[in-house]
Amino acid sequence: MPKQRQTCTRCSMRRQKCDRKNPCSRCVQNKEAHLCTMEWSSGYNAAVHRKYPRKSSPTTARSSVGTSEGRTSSQDGSVSSQGGVQPWPTMPFRPQLPGDQVGGQQPLGISYPAVPPPADNVNGQPVLYSTTSTNVDFITYGREYADVSMGNILKDKEAYDHNQALMERSLDNDSSKTCLNEPASDGLSPTAQSVEVHHLQSLLPTKEQVLSIVDYHGRCMAWWIGGFYHRPSFQKTLEAAYEGTQDLNLRKHDWRWSALLFSILAASMIGSDEAVSNSWGFSEADKLTLSRQWGSCMISCLHLGDYASNHHIYSIQAILNMHTSEHLVGSTKKWAAYQAAATVIARGLGLHKLAQHPEDHISPLEMQEGQKEALLQREIGRRVWSALTSQDWLCSTSQGMYYLQKRHYTSILPRHFDEETLAPIKDDNTPSCTLISNFLNEVGYMLSRYLDDMLDAPDLSAKYNVVLRYDAVVRALTTEKMPRFLRYTSPYNEAWPQWALWARRSYQASAAHKVIMIHQSFLGKSFRDPRYTYSRWACLTSSNTIIDAMEKRYPEEPQWWVEQAFVVTAGLCLGLDLFHRTGKGREATEDKEGVERAIKILQQWPTSSVAHHGIHLLSSLLQEHTKKVDGNDPEFPQNIAPQAIAEAATASTPMPQTDSPPAENVAVEEPWVTTDFDVDMLSFEHLMGMPMDTGLDNNIFFENMLGLSNPPYI
Repeated sequence: MPKQRQTCTRCSMRRQKCDRKNPCSRCVQNKEAHLCTMEWSSGYNAAVHRKYPRKSSPTTARSSVGTSEGRTSSQDGSVSSQGGVQPWPTMPFRPQLPGDQVGGQQPLGISYPAVPPPADNVNGQPVLYSTTSTNVDFITYGREYADVSMGNILKDKEAYDHNQALMERSLDNDSSKTCLNEPASDGLSPTAQSVEVHHLQSLLPTKEQVLSIVDYHGRCMAWWIGGFYHRPSFQKTLEAAYEGTQDLNLRKHDWRWSALLFSILAASMIGSDEAVSNSWGFSEADKLTLSRQWGSCMISCLHLGDYASNHHIYSIQAILNMHTSEHLVGSTKKWAAYQAAATVIARGLGLHKLAQHPEDHISPLEMQEGQKEALLQREIGRRVWSALTSQDWLCSTSQGMYYLQKRHYTSILPRHFDEETLAPIKDDNTPSCTLISNFLNEVGYMLSRYLDDMLDAPDLSAKYNVVLRYDAVVRALTTEKMPRFLRYTSPYNEAWPQWALWARRSYQASAAHKVIMIHQSFLGKSFRDPRYTYSRWACLTSSNTIIDAMEKRYPEEPQWWVEQAFVVTAGLCLGLDLFHRTGKGREATEDKEGVERAIKILQQWPTSSVAHHGIHLLSSLLQEHTKKVDGNDPEFPQNIAPQAIAEAATASTPMPQTDSPPAENVAVEEPWVTTDFDVDMLSFEHLMGMPMDTGLDNNIFFENMLGLSNPPYI
């Protein structure tokens, strides 16, 4: 019995080598995979199928055309004409299916049955060859007309639809929706995206932990950031994102929304009290590590969402919320870079143009659902823009510049509503996060005007007049325009949310800190020139106020890096005054005790980078003072003769030369920026090696600690 042929019909007819796959690689290369088969429809005949075609002259070719038109085939498919004709599998007219072959392999579940040979018609006449016949030679193929009857078209369409359905079914079984279906963003390849998504998914805590952390952030931390995301709406979205399961599939959600989620997780982890984080199942050692990891996850989500090109308010909210955690973990420079990007995105979204709207005068309780949703979007946009301007202006005195001009935007300040019911709040004695943020925005705008006036002042005397004028403005703000529920003169209502008590204390320290910010440029001169004594008194009084206010920590109270910076600033002011006290009088003792109290307060936050470096700085300051005191008061030598003491007493003692006060109205190169201390800075060189990420830029340490302490929120 002859061996069954393993070569496909196409390769056999072409006299080409076949790799005997199904379909073979040569048919795949020629885009004929659907025609590749090893079955000969009319049976294999070596005399016909192995016969090489003869070369003919053009005259012979033309005559052969006419001859070929009259060829007929028998019922079994054998050729009755001279010379024999090569049988050809049917070639249905259908477009090439995308993905008909993948890597040279035929998809699973797809086969191409052989088409039976045509039979003679009922009259016994031979059937003319057409493009649908099973016997087509190279010369006549293409010269005959296709059968375009309605029945043939429908038959081909049914075959095409059947094969297409099989193809889609096989592809659906082998693939699922992943990030590979999404376009590459920010230069990430599909493979890198897939790995990154898997990493992000692995760092998500359990559902119970996520819900508890988000709830804590909304109850205890949202007030400090001005409520620039709507807590009830976000929590509902988070619940719906789980889809009734225990797992959150990040691939199904907007990556910028995921960035906001990770930002909230990072802020809550590093900001929460140790007892609170322990109740979630995290140890104190996990706080710093997880906060850094989730902060990095937030950055990854922003890039996966192509936040720089696809602007969304989620991106701004995530970046703004970085402010609560990045300083504590030592990533200040990263936050500053993304803050600038957030401002650009906000402008792209038009958040600087949210002026008065015709429906703003309507109470939310009287609105339809669509109107409520539009109102909520407008108010959240105004809150976000207010937060951006506040951060920019509050940094102006330490940076010497600001970017957002009030005359360059038309957005109004957000209004005051109950977060749950959207009922309007009409008095300033009801705790509201927008009452706090609007007051803070006014303080920031005051500091930006202070910077402009200092730059415009022509000489030192004019600059100090600006300082005195804004000292009065700051004190008036805290007594007249601060919301009543924040004032210590107002009675505290136990029915208020617990964060109201924390806010009262925090803003008491904040008001004192703003006084130091106004006088900081003249504090160094106040130690030597009596004309600036008021600045020395104002800074010392404010420093003691800060230390008194921050000495107690309440249960569940989050840690804020700005409060720690307030304490560091207060300790530095007292330490510098200590260096300018002679002897061991009452003032020197009080200054030293104040610095020690500041160190003790900072020790309450063991996971904070700001507190850690503040402790190191203030402790080194006390050590330097101890060296100075011990060096100025040496022990009495035992071998000094009384005669030598008498001669020294009777000798003429030169009088110390007092420094003449600086000339009036002498222009000094930016004296309000460059601090001028009567302290030997060389003895503190070892303090200047601290990391840049804490906010220090390794310049003169007092000026830069004030820069660190200049908070973009309080």
